[in-house]
Amino acid sequence: MSEEQCIRRLRFCNRVVTEPCHLLQPDLEADIRTRTSLSVAVKVTVAFSFYASGSFQATAGDICSVSQFAAHCCICKVSDAIYDRRMDYIKSPMTREKQEEWSCGFTRIAGFLMVQGAINFTHVALHASHENAEVFHNHKGYRSLNVQLVCDPTQRMLTVNACHLGSTRDAFILWESTVPQLFRPPHEGHGWPLSDKGYDLTTWLMTPFRNPKSRAEHRYSESHVATRNVIELTIGVLK
Repeated sequence: MSEEQCIRRLRFCNRVVTEPCHLLQPDLEADIRTRTSLSVAVKVTVAFSFYASGSFQATAGDICSVSQFAAHCCICKVSDAIYDRRMDYIKSPMTREKQEEWSCGFTRIAGFLMVQGAINFTHVALHASHENAEVFHNHKGYRSLNVQLVCDPTQRMLTVNACHLGSTRDAFILWESTVPQLFRPPHEGHGWPLSDKGYDLTTWLMTPFRNPKSRAEHRYSESHVATRNVIELTIGVLK
């Protein structure tokens, strides 16, 4: 594919698609005894096409001219290989140096000091089984998972909690997650995350004033909203 086709069909440029081909080569290289084995490049291309489109039909016939069963096998193998290497890339190092970096990055947005992350939730629609479909229904009227996300000032995700059904309340998910543990004794991160008005102000979680009155309260809330907007942008990019 040309560079333009690659971006349109796979959501990445050729260079970015090539990198996982080299990275996953040991896991995906064909068995020399199997003549019909697909190349690593084809397997990765098929998987990335499915990630971008969600369609077996388009992935199998339109991109690489392979059967739907072959596409299914490619997607499973590539997904498993990526998952096996997750700990090499998915990290949230709470070192003092990293916390200082996050704090400075958030401060540059709107002057809010000592911020260590921005929290928000988003509903990811899904097809639930008929047996227990009601527990997946969210307040917006469709079935979903309620996903908690925390990001840094550069829109890099620090934590993702996708373990809860669409009917689960945001506050419950937050208190059941690992986030409070990072900022309460004995850990006590060097600062606090920001959340919206749906939560109570605590010693480790900063929320905006519900009804700001003084100029100081208005300035605090304006800075809070502007700083926390980075998680809204992050979710927009993800979706």
